[in-house]
Amino acid sequence: MSIVNNDLPDVRALEAFAAAMASGSMTSAARQLGTGQPTVTRLVRDLEETVGFALFHRNGPRISPTDQGLRFYEEAQRVLASLRQISERAAAIRDERLASIDIAMTPAMAGGLLGPALSHMSAELPAIINVQTMDAEHVVRTLRARMADFGVSAFPLDHAGLTCHLVCESQLVAALPEASALAQEDTMPLTALAENRLVTLSNPYRVRRLIEAALSKAGVRPRSELATNSSLNAIAAARAGLGIAIVDPVSAFGIGVKGVAIRPLDVAISYSWGLFSATGRVLSEPLQDFISAFRSASAETVPGCVIREPDAA
Repeated sequence: MSIVNNDLPDVRALEAFAAAMASGSMTSAARQLGTGQPTVTRLVRDLEETVGFALFHRNGPRISPTDQGLRFYEEAQRVLASLRQISERAAAIRDERLASIDIAMTPAMAGGLLGPALSHMSAELPAIINVQTMDAEHVVRTLRARMADFGVSAFPLDHAGLTCHLVCESQLVAALPEASALAQEDTMPLTALAENRLVTLSNPYRVRRLIEAALSKAGVRPRSELATNSSLNAIAAARAGLGIAIVDPVSAFGIGVKGVAIRPLDVAISYSWGLFSATGRVLSEPLQDFISAFRSASAETVPGCVIREPDAA
């Protein structure tokens, strides 16, 4: 297929596509939308013509999303969510109040800090709170596209086109089963990993890079390894006795998993995170309040958290 014009996607076509993705078939999508299956099929084909690529693989009545279709689904969901909120946003403009707050966060940040931050500004919260979790790279992309008011992510983060409002610093910690002998100590020695499985994060450019550098410096080689893409998964694995998890302090202290002991390491491994917005974005007073709320939430949630202004980073 090729794009023959610059027409914008039709809203009904986006809804048909999203329904087909969510339900797994054109027939189910038609039932959800209260229309006929031929109509949904036509709308999806029209959308494919507009965007210039196939959204689904088709095998008779069966469909499965293409790689491009999966990526486009994320964009379609954001557009449709914004359209559903447009009436409330228009009313807020009319009444000169904050219509919504849109936040893009990595899963660890959302799990540990979202609730505490919003609770600090409960009296000023808008009618619509839209929070999307995604990896750090997508947080940057979302902010640059001005599809969110704020982004929250651990460092490192590409700052080009972004304004950093706060830099928060702490240390990675160990998560252990409460009943383990190591949990009875005040600190967890890094050397203990020579006799235990390390439960770690799989992304080699973020937390795992910090852990591997510390292990290399200490001359410690873990007995074995369990890697996952989620700090919460790592903590749960530690609770099950599958090893020692070394995780970020936001997840460790902010989520709180029953049956897990959190202990500082005997070797400091620095971990930092920040609050960002698009450069040049004008923040209303309620949005400025979120910055203060996030500062308080970080300080209260993570023991020993140090908060610095970005020009001191």
